[in-house]
Amino acid sequence: MKTRIVLLVACLCWAAVAQQQTNPSSETGHIANNVVFMSPGDKFGVNLAGAADGMALSITEEPNLQKANLVLSFRQEKGMMLFTIENRTEHWLTYEAGIRVPKRDGLYKTSVMPLGPRLSNFESWPHPIDQLALKNFSFTEKPGGKPAKK
Repeated sequence: MKTRIVLLVACLCWAAVAQQQTNPSSETGHIANNVVFMSPGDKFGVNLAGAADGMALSITEEPNLQKANLVLSFRQEKGMMLFTIENRTEHWLTYEAGIRVPKRDGLYKTSVMPLGPRLSNFESWPHPIDQLALKNFSFTEKPGGKPAKK
């Protein structure tokens, strides 16, 4: 009987390990198709790459917050949803955001402000949000949205 239990446990453990190895790492990250997805409680860094000419930048997750171009945080605080973005670059940054709210399908566009070089910004919403999606990151010359010069 003990041998059967040991074999059963070993088989279950092996199946779990095999399943973990087949899951792509992108499912555990925050970025898919150059869109950053955040859930309440997330805090992580990303790096931006590309020309500073107003074109969309490519985004990669940076595990070391000290090396990240942007540090992103999304949390619930006193009944409000609070998004914080820290721009560690030398450029003005623009991006678009969408929110997914409870009991509704799809992402809904929400307004966000351009962010100056070496500054942080806070965005807040007075209702629950299940997910925040950020896309179309680009560098601009100034807050009016003119593309930065090369």
